[in-house]
Amino acid sequence: MEQQQFLYNLENINTSMQNVQEQLSTGKVLNLPQDDPVAVSQDMDLAQEISQMGSDLSTISSGLSWMNATETALQGMLSQLQQIQSDLVAALNTPNQSAGGLAGYAATIRQLIQGVYQIADQKLGDRYLFGGQAWNVAPSSYIEGSATMPSGADQNVAYQIAPGVSINVTVTAYSIFESTPTGAVNLQTTLNNIVNHLESGDVTSLQGDLNDLNLNLTNVIDANADLGARIQRMTAAQNQMQQYQTNLTNLKGGIEGADMAQVMTQFSTDQVIYEAALQMGAQILLPSLVNYLPS
Repeated sequence: MEQQQFLYNLENINTSMQNVQEQLSTGKVLNLPQDDPVAVSQDMDLAQEISQMGSDLSTISSGLSWMNATETALQGMLSQLQQIQSDLVAALNTPNQSAGGLAGYAATIRQLIQGVYQIADQKLGDRYLFGGQAWNVAPSSYIEGSATMPSGADQNVAYQIAPGVSINVTVTAYSIFESTPTGAVNLQTTLNNIVNHLESGDVTSLQGDLNDLNLNLTNVIDANADLGARIQRMTAAQNQMQQYQTNLTNLKGGIEGADMAQVMTQFSTDQVIYEAALQMGAQILLPSLVNYLPS
């Protein structure tokens, strides 16, 4: 009985040393499900939540890249349109403007308009920034050209950044060029009218074109402001998720992480106990009948 009890205790001490040694090598207290079933379940739930949070943050990062590129393009477009506005005002305010002078303004503004359409065709990767859901079709092909607008070109792309939460990340060329402000024609028609009236010398109609351009400029400025608001919302969501992910990671580390100082102390203590048990066992265990057999 003494031998059986001794071997049982020795095996327990040895098992404890092995567990502590595994904690030392992995830095974790949870290495097997049986170590702590409740804690292991909590740890797995946290790992799944952290993984989902990482996926959401990746989506947000992709959306912000798209929106920031779109904002830069919109600001370039606004700059070109404001230059067109400035040239048109100069043409109207120059007294006794000759047909040749108006034609010169027409040539300059035509180049600026081409620059506007080039910006509308900017890409991020292989996708057109202002293409909406028709991301693979150049917007100028149906805005400036005579091609039929493809399906989805007037619809925004929304990214889901959390369960039940989606944010539009696009500004469509349709909303810029085809959307008609109250009291004006759309931007595409306005730009065409400006060039035509300059080339024909129709100064009277140019004043109406300037009014239309001012209203369309306001429309583009509003679109840019709305995009900026969405960027702020997306950035705020990103910051909140990063903080939450950090908190979850710290909580997970607190559940599964080992206190290395305590583990090392426990390992040293187990070693001393194991060696003492071996020495004591050698002294107290009774000799067997074999010891009395003649040699």
